[in-house]
Amino acid sequence: MALDTLQARGRTLALYERYGPLLTEHQRAVMDLHLRSDWSLAEIAAHQRTSRAAVHDLLRRSTRVLQEYEERLGLLAETARRRRAIGALERELNGLRRRIANLEGGV
Repeated sequence: MALDTLQARGRTLALYERYGPLLTEHQRAVMDLHLRSDWSLAEIAAHQRTSRAAVHDLLRRSTRVLQEYEERLGLLAETARRRRAIGALERELNGLRRRIANLEGGV
């Protein structure tokens, strides 16, 4: 699987984990089989007694809905922003600890 496809799948999974409860029960069931259980479209279609094209369409529409929720609510973007801020604060704290250690060593 190509890296860009892996990244897209990872993002879709993150969207699903955050906004999945807002989908219909049917959308959640199909998305869960595809993303978490790694079922193929054909396997899901056989399980759901529908066509592969119908499963593909449902996954595409569900993914679009998840992306729209993210555009409106921005929860993933906010989480990423907070992680970056925490990382910056941790680096700053480590720098301060090194400075303190140097000052204590010089006493």
